[in-house]
Amino acid sequence: MKEIITDKIVWIDVVMPSEEELQALKQELNLPESLINELRAPSLRDKVNIYDKFIYTVLYFPIWNETKKISEPEELDIILDKRYIVTIRYNHRLEPLNDSMKKCESLTKSGCNMLLGDTTYKGLYFLMEELLEFSNRQLKHIEDKLTKMEEGVFCHKPNENLIFDILGAKRDLIDFRKIYLSLHSCLDILEFRGEYFWDTKAKMYLLDLRHDDDKVWNNLEHHLDLLNSLETTLYTMIDHRTNTLTRIYTILSFITWPTLIVISWYQTNARHLPLIGMPFDAYIILLLAFLPSLLIYLYLKKKQLL
Repeated sequence: MKEIITDKIVWIDVVMPSEEELQALKQELNLPESLINELRAPSLRDKVNIYDKFIYTVLYFPIWNETKKISEPEELDIILDKRYIVTIRYNHRLEPLNDSMKKCESLTKSGCNMLLGDTTYKGLYFLMEELLEFSNRQLKHIEDKLTKMEEGVFCHKPNENLIFDILGAKRDLIDFRKIYLSLHSCLDILEFRGEYFWDTKAKMYLLDLRHDDDKVWNNLEHHLDLLNSLETTLYTMIDHRTNTLTRIYTILSFITWPTLIVISWYQTNARHLPLIGMPFDAYIILLLAFLPSLLIYLYLKKKQLL
């Protein structure tokens, strides 16, 4: 448990809370036992509960797992009253909180006063801004993938393996969107009900926080739209190439079938075949076999069908 004390507020950051730490929080903030029970283990869903004297919210942030190549939800529990900000997490993966705590520890008390503000809603605003910017950075690896895929799709001969790259990026975005949707909804509730818990001055900070949340959401939606456009374009190009090859094979089959018929006819075991035994019979038969195909080819070329 780490604690930052300013003139007006106190920020307590707890990682993997022990029973002793939970009991200390219970006594310090006068928390109900039901809430302490919820804090003993990660929650199963997001929530925003506003009580008479404090707010309890469970938020999930998408974290990129480099090993599994997927976005995973990372839980952050926050307890707020008029003086205390308590952040509770179950590992160290939320880097912005680690960095913010180190920044506050390196500053003087007056510096912390400026950073966290003089009310808990200003302190919440500071921490959530850091976390939202972190979520925006989590989209960076997907943005880099999209840039490479866009170059690959619009090159002279796109690689059909791009399909698997696009599907992988779509999975990343869908996972991220599924996780971030819960955060998006919780911040919406917090904006609506938070000003009643604090005062009307909090509305400006909560509204600005909501706008920054919308920026991340819009960025996510933009990536999804771009990915869907790239996927549609790639499939269109592959279909066009397939149709072109099908057309070529159809024309080749149409041109060569008279030749195949003539050659197949002379491969039968019939006793009387025309031209057999004449001088240069092999060359005459070969000419008769290719002449219809040549005439068909010239006709199609004249009609600009080739």
